[in-house]
Amino acid sequence: MKDEILRRVSLIVAAVGAVLALAGFLSLAVRPLVEPSAYLVAGVAAVLFVRMLCSRDYRRGIDAANLAMQGAEAWHGQWKFFDPDWGLLGKRVGTPALIWVRAALYLGVLPIFLLQHWTGVKAGWLWFACTFVAIQLSIMHAAITAQTPES
Repeated sequence: MKDEILRRVSLIVAAVGAVLALAGFLSLAVRPLVEPSAYLVAGVAAVLFVRMLCSRDYRRGIDAANLAMQGAEAWHGQWKFFDPDWGLLGKRVGTPALIWVRAALYLGVLPIFLLQHWTGVKAGWLWFACTFVAIQLSIMHAAITAQTPES
């Protein structure tokens, strides 16, 4: 599969970063690691973004996934949060591990930022970077699976 090692390592980095962000609220010993980890995860996000941007295959796959997602709907901007294929837990936007990691990160953005505001720990930036990586991985997965013929 295309970029499988890059995508697996990126998912691990996002999951470990999220755990580190949560640990930053609980332990004083972990707090010095939060900011450098945010830079590391942001670097991974930049690498994934450039990889998708520079790959003709990913761009074609994103176009194909976009057409598959829109279907024959009159209004293409419909919200698909609970859609079984394209929603938060949709089967076409990631492997089971990616789907659950992305859902936990996505749903935790607001609580983490509120907690960051109350405690002063800058773990919200790490959490947001991890969420961005997970969303990019979902886009990459949708682009890859949209191009493969259904068997």
